[in-house]
Amino acid sequence: MNPESLSPGRPLRGVADRSTDFLANERTFLAWVRTAVTIMAFGFVVARFGLLLKELSGASSAGVSAPVSEAVGVLLVLAGTAILGIAFLQFQQNRRDLQAGRYAPGRTLETLLTILLIAVGIGLAVYLLGVA
Repeated sequence: MNPESLSPGRPLRGVADRSTDFLANERTFLAWVRTAVTIMAFGFVVARFGLLLKELSGASSAGVSAPVSEAVGVLLVLAGTAILGIAFLQFQQNRRDLQAGRYAPGRTLETLLTILLIAVGIGLAVYLLGVA
């Protein structure tokens, strides 16, 4: 594949280049779908972990951790849902750009996912320091 055909603002050349670009766009979208589903599943596990702690230790000591884990879990599920929605919008925009013979990569998903994971990492570290 000609590297110039993928430069932003340059027209794509050849039918073979175009079909591989469309397929690459679809593979990228499916990778984002897997990422979003994984984040949502992790959120579900985190939310239910609070219930497990509550059941194992009795109502007295898990009173703080159950609401925190439930809130974090819900936020992760919502974040995964947002990532999925943005991925779909970016997929559609890339498809339109490819059909028009131009390609301009976006950075929205990468930025959103990075900010989300940094926030989750910092939040979990603060939570673990408070628990320990």
